[in-house]
Amino acid sequence: MSECIGTVSAGTKVDEEMRNFLDDEADRLGVTNAELHRLLLDFYRESRENEPNCPHCGDPITIELSS
Repeated sequence: MSECIGTVSAGTKVDEEMRNFLDDEADRLGVTNAELHRLLLDFYRESRENEPNCPHCGDPITIELSS
C-alpha cells in the first residue's frame, strides 16, 4: 500500500479504455486508484533516478517517455 500522506492533488483526463485499465489494475492490486497512481509515479521516478535492475536479467530498467 502506498504511504503517501501528501496534500497536493494531481490528475489528468484519460479515455474510457485507459480508465478501465486503471480501475482493473487497482482492483487486481487491492489498492485505491490514488494509490495506484502513486505507485506508478514512484516506479517511474525510481527508474529515472536510480535505474533499478530487472529481477530476471539484471540489466538496468529505464522508462523513456516521449510525446
